Amino acid sequence: MPKGTGRIVIDPFTNGLLTTLFGLEVVAVFAVLLALPGALPAGCPLTGPQAFAALAVTCLALFPLIGLVKLIAGHACALLSRTALAHLGDPVAKVKTRNKLRDQSWQLTIHSAMTALEAYILFVDGGGEHWLDDYRSLWTPHPHQQVNSKRSVHLLYLLQMAIWIVTCASHRFLEERHKDYVMMYVHHLVTIALFALSYGFNFVRIGTAVIFLHDSSDIVIDLLKMANYLKLEGRRGGFLVEGTFAATLGVWAYTRLYLYPVRIVWQGVWYGSREVVTAPGAYGMDGFTAAAGSPFTRGHSPGAKLGDGSFDLWANLRALPTHATLPGYWACGSLLTALLVMHVIWYMLLWRLLFRSVLGQTLHDGGADEYEGGSDDDHED
Repeated sequence: MPKGTGRIVIDPFTNGLLTTLFGLEVVAVFAVLLALPGALPAGCPLTGPQAFAALAVTCLALFPLIGLVKLIAGHACALLSRTALAHLGDPVAKVKTRNKLRDQSWQLTIHSAMTALEAYILFVDGGGEHWLDDYRSLWTPHPHQQVNSKRSVHLLYLLQMAIWIVTCASHRFLEERHKDYVMMYVHHLVTIALFALSYGFNFVRIGTAVIFLHDSSDIVIDLLKMANYLKLEGRRGGFLVEGTFAATLGVWAYTRLYLYPVRIVWQGVWYGSREVVTAPGAYGMDGFTAAAGSPFTRGHSPGAKLGDGSFDLWANLRALPTHATLPGYWACGSLLTALLVMHVIWYMLLWRLLFRSVLGQTLHDGGADEYEGGSDDDHED
């Protein structure tokens, strides 16, 4: 961002590269649905062409829905700003601030709606699932043998893929830019790739758990950003910025820095998938066992039970760096780890804001400096 201009400038080469990658991802997703009908996981109620049409229609339908949500939110927040929040100086009088608030209102809407659907899948539909607390359930039976008959799971993937394609397009072409524009762009691209890989490999169980942790924890930060735009801090603002900031620190620490890295990235993927999928007698392992002369040459101990902590991951990696029963292991694990790195960076940003507030700067001003970028060129209606 050039000093004093208040404008966020993105390197054209980086922006062009990311946009090209985005275009390639979208083309690949739709091409696979048409050209590889067998790419859909068992239990999907749609054929490839039907899924192609459903995804295209959903993407197109989202644009007017986004516009409607933003229109309603924009008018509602402008009215609130001029009346109930007039004592705060009409906080969304500036066009850029109001646009950012409208953008965030859509994020809050979609995160709330998707969290409800994901919670229904994990805790209600068919009696609920143990995909968040028992990594063995993610890989038993093997994904090649799993038939996910819950229509809610396939609906979730359809909606999420459409949402992220549209969100990425909106991020690139429509929304106000923030200082983390490039990292958010990378985040969107990684997310689209993960959705495509997890659905294609039938890793929908761990995929659903991942989505739930992200969407549910995004609700608090959506509320934080909206409260910040409305300047609802201090006694005059009911301490809403401070309250949602504290909630964000707590929720993100638990969901994104504990549950996600421990239950998903480590237990669910890097460690747990290999322990379960390559276990003695597991699907597709007979040939390797016969060649090795024993089922206990890849990190498992005689008499051990899955989940008892005796599995030796490093021995397994040495004996079996890749295998047909572990499709996408390195790609999915690396992408999920990349998301974790982004979580850590964003969480450090939150602590930087807290440190600046301790030194006397308000959270609103700190957020403007660290995340939003300047607004010197902003103007009122």
